[in-house]
Amino acid sequence: MLIEIDYFKNIFNTVRDAILILDEDMRVVSANRSFFTIFKVDAANTIGFLLNDLGNGQWDIPNLHVLLEDILPKNDTVVDYEIEHTFENIGRKIMLLNACKIREKEDGLPIILLAFEDITERKRLEDLLIESEERYRRIFETASDGIVLLEKQEGKIAYANQAVEIMTGYPNEECIGKKLQDIGISVEMSDFPAIMQQLNKNGIINYDDVVVKTKTGNHIEADIYMVDRAKLAQCNIRDVSERKRAAETLKEEKKFIENALNSMKDVFFVFDLEGRLIRWNETINTVTGYNDKEIALMKPLELLRNNDAWKISKVIQTAAREGSATVDVLLVTKDGRQISYEFRASRLADNTGKLIGIIGVGSDLTERNKLESQLHHSQKMEAVGTLAGGIAHDFNNILNVILGYGGMIMDTLETGCPSKEHMREVLIAADRAAELTKRLLVFCRKQDVEVKPVNINGLILGLQNMLSRIIIESIEFDLYLADRPLIVLADAGQIEQVLINLATNAKDAMPEGGRLTISTSLEELDEAYVAAYGYGMPGRYALIAVADTGQGMEETTQQKIFEPFFTTKGIGEGTGLGLAICYGIIKQHSGFIKVYSEPGKGTLLKIYLPLGEEAACPDKKTAVAVPVMGGNETVLVAEDNASLRTLTRIVLESFGYRVISAVDGEDAITKFTENSESIGLALLDMIMPKKNGKEVSDAIIKVNPGVKVLFSSGYTMDIIKSEGSSAIDFDFIHKPYPPKDLLIKVREILDR
Repeated sequence: MLIEIDYFKNIFNTVRDAILILDEDMRVVSANRSFFTIFKVDAANTIGFLLNDLGNGQWDIPNLHVLLEDILPKNDTVVDYEIEHTFENIGRKIMLLNACKIREKEDGLPIILLAFEDITERKRLEDLLIESEERYRRIFETASDGIVLLEKQEGKIAYANQAVEIMTGYPNEECIGKKLQDIGISVEMSDFPAIMQQLNKNGIINYDDVVVKTKTGNHIEADIYMVDRAKLAQCNIRDVSERKRAAETLKEEKKFIENALNSMKDVFFVFDLEGRLIRWNETINTVTGYNDKEIALMKPLELLRNNDAWKISKVIQTAAREGSATVDVLLVTKDGRQISYEFRASRLADNTGKLIGIIGVGSDLTERNKLESQLHHSQKMEAVGTLAGGIAHDFNNILNVILGYGGMIMDTLETGCPSKEHMREVLIAADRAAELTKRLLVFCRKQDVEVKPVNINGLILGLQNMLSRIIIESIEFDLYLADRPLIVLADAGQIEQVLINLATNAKDAMPEGGRLTISTSLEELDEAYVAAYGYGMPGRYALIAVADTGQGMEETTQQKIFEPFFTTKGIGEGTGLGLAICYGIIKQHSGFIKVYSEPGKGTLLKIYLPLGEEAACPDKKTAVAVPVMGGNETVLVAEDNASLRTLTRIVLESFGYRVISAVDGEDAITKFTENSESIGLALLDMIMPKKNGKEVSDAIIKVNPGVKVLFSSGYTMDIIKSEGSSAIDFDFIHKPYPPKDLLIKVREILDR
């Protein structure tokens, strides 16, 4: 019996739950070791105390007495009772109470066993689990991805969320019991057990680029990943159609940008703050000759001439600070060539505005520099032409005086007089000087041309014999003319002069002999040609090509050959006006002339003349000799050159006219205003100080609308009209003019 008591006592004390033995008054008879441990009390404050008195009354657990009293009369009744109560030493706990009547004492009074199990942590975990399941359920139902739960045995659908219906068109009730293939998801799952084995092993399986056929027959692209969920396999189905389209669009845009960058004539590159090239277009490869692998190992400064490195460093600093900057540098190619480039640097920043690199764009300046050089040359030629025109104008006044007085003296000398022969030589020299001024005016395009339809082929054939006589016997002369007429509007004499000058220059370039070739062809220049070469206008042209096999010229000489007085010949061997006059003649005919030459490889000159109408111009009337007659009218002579003014007065007065002289434009207006009733004709120099001839004419016509005006100038009348006069026909006499021509013109106007 003692052994049995010890046995149960050991069991009683080793049970993990706290246990109390109560009598019929709810007084503690005994307590096991776990009770003292769990509730942190000792036997002295427990044994013999009423249950409600434990812990200073804190064991007054609601309804506990009612429960215990209810089981007293009953045998073999076990009652479970869950409470949440605050205990003295251990605080608030959730306890599962287990009570039962274990026996009755000898006097018949009951004894109750009351066990306490602390389920606080278990309840917390259960709540967490419930919360987790609820959260998972909400996520499951509201997820944007379609989620399907599969049974692990056969792969049948146990549940599908709403996103599956939105994606495939199949609601949950139609999905349950079916397989993925049945709702249009084309995932190969014929060996489902093997798939489940793999899932158990790895925990996840991915399926990319799965085609999903919806209930309505549409197709979408999806990515699927399957995860292990204990008894179920969860399949997440993500619609990636939009992402795929966006990726394809991005790919196309990237390709477009790359194609655009690679098709640029400009070089494009991006480098980071450490100076490493991280992006460039194919133009850099083409221009420099370096391949991608070589460029990837380089820095931008390594592509430049050493002396320009500081420029790039400075422009990078400026771009980083101010946003952009520009600099001209020399780009050095792999084979050592140097190309002039303009680099524009721009600041590259991230989304926060932080500097992360520099974008560089480089433009080849070769063509721009070439065009600037052509412009400078053209401006220089225009300036020289203006100077030459001014010289010719003033020189004509001097020649007018020489020819006028010389002619008057010749008329007073008897035949056979030695002085008459001397004066004839003076006049001949003056005529030659007048021809020289005409040549200068041709160069500066201030001499009128007598244009009419000219067949270039016929003109060259007519010159063939003359050109053959110009060149020496050791030079072969060939003609290659177009097989169709090339009609241009031109002054035939001036075009002949151009060809003669060019043939003469070619002969001088081949002192040891060679070949001279003149060819013609029809050329049509389009806008692309004009843009590429920087000269001309789109249209159809007659091309005259004059080529020789002579000494050729270097670049510097080529840039100067059309300048007046420039010559490569020795002193006394050339005037330097030949090619300058050729240049002026061709320009005056709305054409252009280009030279191509290299030292030792000869020279090719190309002349482009615009094609004109083939209709012939009406013939000019044959000049009829007119007798010189005088008169008694009053003539206002406005001329700023004193010598010419005096000569004109003498000539007019010698034939009976009354002359009023004016030294400049304002003087002419004053003199006319004072004598407006008597003046019948105003002889006005076109170029005068204070007011020019046109301004004087406008002023005196207001005073007397019927006054007659005769203009004179070293320039031609068509040039004067183009420089600001009205469209009214004015009478004009070109300087230098013989006295006889002046008298005839004055009489003609007065008698009109």
